[in-house]
Amino acid sequence: MTINNLIERVTNQLRQKTKYWLVNNKIYENCTDIFGEAKVPIMCDFINEYVTPFAEVYESGNRSIFFQKGNLWIKAKGIGIPTGYTRPFYNKGRIYTYQLLDDPGMCHKSILWGFLTKEEFLCELYGISKAEKIGQKIKLMGYTLFDKVYCIKMKNRAELFYKLKSKDLNERLNIFHKGTIKTTAYSIYISYPSDIRVKELLITFIFPQILKLIDTREIKEYVKWLGASCGFLLKTFHDSGALHGTWLGKGTTPLGLLDVHSNSYTGNYIVDEEELIMCDFDLSKPIKKESYKDIEKWSLIHMENPLYYAGSFSPKDALNQNIAKKNPFRERLAELFKKAVMQGYQGNIYQVENKWKREMLSFLVSAKNLLYGIYDIRRELTGQIDYIDYVIASTKISQKRFREARLSFNL
Repeated sequence: MTINNLIERVTNQLRQKTKYWLVNNKIYENCTDIFGEAKVPIMCDFINEYVTPFAEVYESGNRSIFFQKGNLWIKAKGIGIPTGYTRPFYNKGRIYTYQLLDDPGMCHKSILWGFLTKEEFLCELYGISKAEKIGQKIKLMGYTLFDKVYCIKMKNRAELFYKLKSKDLNERLNIFHKGTIKTTAYSIYISYPSDIRVKELLITFIFPQILKLIDTREIKEYVKWLGASCGFLLKTFHDSGALHGTWLGKGTTPLGLLDVHSNSYTGNYIVDEEELIMCDFDLSKPIKKESYKDIEKWSLIHMENPLYYAGSFSPKDALNQNIAKKNPFRERLAELFKKAVMQGYQGNIYQVENKWKREMLSFLVSAKNLLYGIYDIRRELTGQIDYIDYVIASTKISQKRFREARLSFNL
């Protein structure tokens, strides 16, 4: 058996690469030698020691990597920060990082920058176990405990970036000399068949030029399949007694709506060759209130969904502020996705041919790269839907430029 060539190719098209380093520690559970005996991966700045980067791998989010190991794809989550001046430090078995306590841009009430807190780690174990039991193609490979972790508190990422941006390496190190809090951190290693997210593929459909690349009927069929598959997965996960992970803030949003923080959104659904898989369970817990199932269903449809203008469920705001350009076909797709999720959640599986799924996955990734290229959008940018909408609305693409780009991609 060999690694799936399609997944390898589309991952290479979508993901940028980064490096990790190996340090001495243990991996517990199933596969203790993923990285060699008593070695674990980390992404930090090293103090008073030189460690050769071990390998180049794919980035997967802000604190994770995705790589091939034998016949498996493995995600190592919570191993540090790939690049930049906010990277944690590593020195003789000790990690120095930051604790963020009130970050509106994250789902969590408190995060340990680059790593998993104990609470997140336990939620991951719970969610992965539930997903495995209901037949999703996911497997826990192991985890690592770091027991010498020292952190300083920051309010949020804005404060973190502001305080560190103008400081050199020595000045950043001196911050930790003023007093730290000792804690523990975790990394976790999980086998997934892919790392391509539903959200990444849906973004392709917000570009008006997509209608010149593919028949609208095929787009609608694929959106229906994605939506129904997401809805069905969420339903089976809820039926197992678990939430994907959701909590509510005490107040309301500026629009007077519930302040929802949830992992139940299209960025946490993975597209394989033939099916979907849930991921990122660092908020997953048993269901205590039935109402939270409806909140997660609502989040899956609306939260950071590229089919809505600026990724918002209040599309008129984006149009009124000229952040986005009106696109009737996109609006119809948003409604189609919503209906498909609801149908999937009711247990209705939408069947399409596996060969066609593979062809669409391959085509859409190539189309996304083409469209990002002609709009000069960095390929790793998937989270800022409002920015992508603004670029599309404010950029005029000539027929000549589109035609030349299309020829270069052979689409």
